[in-house]
Amino acid sequence: MRVLPFLILLSAAAACHTKDEARALVTAVDAFRAAPNDDKPAKADALDKVECSDKDVCAVKDACRKSADATARGLRLQKEVEKGSRDSGAYPDDLAAKWKEASSNLAEGYGYLEDCRNKTQALKERFGI
Repeated sequence: MRVLPFLILLSAAAACHTKDEARALVTAVDAFRAAPNDDKPAKADALDKVECSDKDVCAVKDACRKSADATARGLRLQKEVEKGSRDSGAYPDDLAAKWKEASSNLAEGYGYLEDCRNKTQALKERFGI
């Protein structure tokens, strides 16, 4: 009988930790979404660093990372192309190829956005965030 209170306490602590992880992830995802494009790559990096140990929270993180990381890659390449075209005054073929890759990355990120949005919403509802 002395074990039962300990198990109840342990279960409550684990649930609290999971809610904290979920809240941190939701905060990082919301910050990424709300950020202007210039800030999105740094916000994607911050989302990547959110810790998770709960399998459900980690699944949401993985879904959102697909969207955020692809978007960040695309935005970084766009920035590189814009800088390169300003510096050279022209639009060489290598910049055109990078722009095409950036557009592809952005489309990939957008393609994963709905899954991230749905899973994040489910996490918010589950934990009342």
